[in-house]
Amino acid sequence: MMQRDKGRPLRETAIRPWKAQCILAVCLVLAFAVPYMAVRLFVLVRDRQWQRSGLSPYEISRWRENGINDVDEAIRWRNGRFQPPGAKLWKDEGIEPEAACRWNDLGFWPREAKRWSEHGFTPEEAAPWRDEGFLYQDAKKWRSAGVSAAQAREKRKKGIHSP
Repeated sequence: MMQRDKGRPLRETAIRPWKAQCILAVCLVLAFAVPYMAVRLFVLVRDRQWQRSGLSPYEISRWRENGINDVDEAIRWRNGRFQPPGAKLWKDEGIEPEAACRWNDLGFWPREAKRWSEHGFTPEEAAPWRDEGFLYQDAKKWRSAGVSAAQAREKRKKGIHSP
């Protein structure tokens, strides 16, 4: 609180109303402008990273629309030959771009790849089992018994359905 000079009347030592209004207006403008400018600066830096990646503005918007907001991650998916919607399916299943590429090359769908992976199979191990008509649960049982996919198929033809 301002203290009054003993030799001056109160009216002369107090801040004038128009000065107080100007100070208030400046504070209000700064309260809006500072956060706004901080966000704009952040967006500019982020957009600059995307532009340096070599992606077109259309591609950038498609990656962002599909929930992939990190430029490095988008490039990893693109290098794996995925379009944004396809990458989103694999990402939603928790599969990394490099692994998704291997699973996809062998003809697995994201959910199917996740199940095989949860049961301890790599894409290369799962493909023969799936090609022989086995589900991941059955393949795991046969494999743990030391039986290959081809051997399991032969046993199944003979009517043996479990190891």
